[in-house]
Amino acid sequence: MKPLILTVGASLLTFISASAVARDGYSEVQTYLEQAFSAAIVMTDSDVLTFGIHDFDPNEWLDIENEDLGSADSIDLRQRFAVTALPFTIDLSDEEALHKSQLFFRLSALASDQDVKIASTDKDDSQREVILGGFAAYRYQYQLSDRWQITPGLGVHLQHFRNEHDYNSDVAEQYVKPALDGVVFNTTAWAASLEPHVELKYNHETRWGSWNATSAAHYYYGWGWGEANYGEVGNPQGWYLANGVKAFYNMTEWGRSVQSLYASIKRIDLGGDTEEPMGTHYYYESSVGWLMTPPFESSWIDNIGLGLSFNYGSKLKGGSIVLFFNQD
Repeated sequence: MKPLILTVGASLLTFISASAVARDGYSEVQTYLEQAFSAAIVMTDSDVLTFGIHDFDPNEWLDIENEDLGSADSIDLRQRFAVTALPFTIDLSDEEALHKSQLFFRLSALASDQDVKIASTDKDDSQREVILGGFAAYRYQYQLSDRWQITPGLGVHLQHFRNEHDYNSDVAEQYVKPALDGVVFNTTAWAASLEPHVELKYNHETRWGSWNATSAAHYYYGWGWGEANYGEVGNPQGWYLANGVKAFYNMTEWGRSVQSLYASIKRIDLGGDTEEPMGTHYYYESSVGWLMTPPFESSWIDNIGLGLSFNYGSKLKGGSIVLFFNQD
């Protein structure tokens, strides 16, 4: 099975036989790095892709056979990734203001442990990649009516890529290492990307709680640099659309804390460098769970909770037990 962000479109030995180790870099490696940075942007955005603390195949729970809902390979792939994302928002306007300015921040880390097969050798190489990211955005929330609001924003991503590769076979040591060590293996790279985005949201309060519908569009374009591929890191570029519905059913109150049931469903459309790593141009995600607002006043935490998330149609299809943070 090919790993997600390690799929370059040709084998490593094809790299070596097709061209000499030119100092202007490999075009395949440039594409690989562009897709790695792009995949990390999507995979660390918890509004469009959810990772959990335990993964499972929903087919086994439901006693069905739907390849788009999950498989042994996709669950194995999900378990090879560790994703941490910490989003938080700072309001720059008064709570009663009709139109609000906000600063949004997200710190993230995406780590993957992969086995890389070199030709038909008896030993696979082992590899670990980590992409650290920071995202900062200014957003202006414009209240169109009591229920409708539109929020355009402009953000900047700064990402750092690091690859650690162990050569475990004579073939890899003799042929691959001289050509690709320091180029795509055992190397680092950086990328900075601009991301204009906009979200249209409809909020509806009810007797039992609330529900909302959102439609968000994101586009990013970046510039890469660093040691990898002799500095030819490329320009990560892509877009994604997220359309979905969320519902919150208030159950009870414990002092200041509100307990609620949460459910959501959304469709994500992908384009540019995001499409190939995810293995599709669209997929679906749904979540159900329990949320609790903090029993104390906090500008950093809106709510926390526990639940289930299901991905349908991507390379990362399957189910997860998830921890929710700041669902709105």
